Amino acid sequence: MDGTEYLIKVLSRFRMADFPKLLKSWDFLSERQLQRVNFNEKTRKDLVLQLATLCEDNGVTLTQVADLEIIYNCAYPQKKRWNAYQMFSSKGGEEIKLFDFGDFRKAFEINLKMLIRNVTINILEDGEAVWIRIAWGKRHSPPNQQRASYAVYYPQTPYVFMANLAAQYRVYVSQALVVTTEHNMLKEMDLRGHCLNSLRDIALKRFNPALSTHHRKPLQQLNASQESVQDQRITIEHLKEKEDAKRLTSAVFGEGSLPKLEQVHYRLQTVFKDEHDRGILSDRRKPFRCVAKFSSPNILESLRALPALGVADVPISTMFSSIPEKGKNYFKITDKRAVEPNMPAL
Repeated sequence: MDGTEYLIKVLSRFRMADFPKLLKSWDFLSERQLQRVNFNEKTRKDLVLQLATLCEDNGVTLTQVADLEIIYNCAYPQKKRWNAYQMFSSKGGEEIKLFDFGDFRKAFEINLKMLIRNVTINILEDGEAVWIRIAWGKRHSPPNQQRASYAVYYPQTPYVFMANLAAQYRVYVSQALVVTTEHNMLKEMDLRGHCLNSLRDIALKRFNPALSTHHRKPLQQLNASQESVQDQRITIEHLKEKEDAKRLTSAVFGEGSLPKLEQVHYRLQTVFKDEHDRGILSDRRKPFRCVAKFSSPNILESLRALPALGVADVPISTMFSSIPEKGKNYFKITDKRAVEPNMPAL
């Protein structure tokens, strides 16, 4: 596949309203060339072919088309599923160095190509983030541009978010990143989703301050105030319950916007507990296993709405309300008696 062929595939993903803005950000076609294109009177197919012809006349390459694809993904990061990673350093309290994009790009390319040569690497800055696109090749075939991996690194933080990264290549990207950023190791967090900005805000603790701490005793005291005087009218009791539920929910989740997560997973591993000591399954050594999965366009907003709908008690369990604080939406819950070697309990 040459540059023009792949350019047509990339441009075909654009919405009609995207063409002027994204092409201007790409800065491959001149202002004069863009003025010759009528973005309003052409069908998508005609517009893509005209733009491909202009770019072909300019000698477009796969590397330049890859830059355009990064720009498109910067505009629509939600089209990918991102995994969060955290880097660690053995040097405690070292002075923070100023980030230089040129030095980072050069060092990362060198470090990665020392590990695996048959790759193409494109790196662009977008706001506070550095976007890395990697197309992987095999021994006797060129890099597959249509299955490129992405990494988004936030300079002067230990966090990076990756998408479309096969397990066989993870070690190469991890080592290149930790060496380039002068860390020692990279560890995957139990934090995944499609909304990159929300994952970033959770990792960097930029969410609503009300979510950062949970005061269980005050919440219990607030919850006690829900007890109504018996001689009050039922309608007043219901109104008071709703007001208390709203107050308790706001105390836990806050009233501002919440980070967007689409799923929460709880993987349960626990042994059978026989409270009456009747011997029922007491001799079973292997733990029971199950997975509880909650899905919603926005899990945290949905949880905040449950008490007002009367389908959840208040305060909401910290298993749900502490999701942003713990920086994860994938949990493993184990019973201490069921913990196997090298398996930590939650």
